[in-house]
Amino acid sequence: MATSNSKPPSLPPLPTNLDPQLRNYLKQVDTHLKVKAGDAGNPKDRNLTLRDLEESGIVSSTNTVNDFSITAGDPTVKFVVPDQLITDQVGEENTSKKFSKTGIILASDFATTLSVSFASTYNQLANHSFLSSGSDGSNHTVGTPVHPTTGSVMTQAFTSTHVAGTFDFTTAEHTRGGKKPYLITITGRRFGTTYSNPSVSDPSNFPNASQPFWSDTIALLMHEDSIDAITGTSSNHNGDMRLYQRTTATSYSLDADEGEVQLSRFASGIAVVLTPMSLQFIANLRPETKYRIDLGALTLGVLSPTYDSLQYTVQGLTT
Repeated sequence: MATSNSKPPSLPPLPTNLDPQLRNYLKQVDTHLKVKAGDAGNPKDRNLTLRDLEESGIVSSTNTVNDFSITAGDPTVKFVVPDQLITDQVGEENTSKKFSKTGIILASDFATTLSVSFASTYNQLANHSFLSSGSDGSNHTVGTPVHPTTGSVMTQAFTSTHVAGTFDFTTAEHTRGGKKPYLITITGRRFGTTYSNPSVSDPSNFPNASQPFWSDTIALLMHEDSIDAITGTSSNHNGDMRLYQRTTATSYSLDADEGEVQLSRFASGIAVVLTPMSLQFIANLRPETKYRIDLGALTLGVLSPTYDSLQYTVQGLTT
């Protein structure tokens, strides 16, 4: 839509004393001009302006253009070639890894199948409530379970160590500077053998689990290579899922202003524990800064749990 500082003045009404044929012709001209100016009809039919091209990054100019020609009177106006648009958006180091000219920075390159592996003692549990409660309840990748029948405190669980789902990436140079939105997409499939009541169907492995559980937590963090320069060295999580938002590290919180986020899924019941993973979110990230996407996982009542075709993609929405 035309902006107020680029929109031409409206045409005056047609004179009343015109020849009927001339009036009809001019009315059609008037309608045509209004459609092309975006004042009538379908907005998709309006004219594309130099301002539109400049604001979308297709052309660049350091000065105001006062002519109809793209470059007339202003040699600083130039078309940005498609490869440069990609480079601006995805960054030099990632350009060679793009799949297509769509702004995708990187796609993770995990093995086809990723196993979820942890100590068998956690199969003695009745549920995963310990991951979202207790002294470290704000960090869903860390928890200290208690045995459901003996009451003994079990070894602390660090779910980020149970699956090799870490992905590091560096944001692009932003043409206009400042933070820009990035679309993070995470997809994959969950596989394994499970039962509606594992404690009945497989009591030797899962004696206390009346239903299956699959818990996973995804975190977007500033990478250890970047975080010190942004937050200082004395109070940050160092890009480690195991350190943020814990009682033992009260200053090491996630910083929403820097795009950091924790997204958790606590699934229970045979109908949902093996459903595919599909997640999207938008984070405003700094230019030329290294970030980490990390995955933590823990299952209960699931034999041979694996992620299949797990993939993360990071797409810059603007330059």
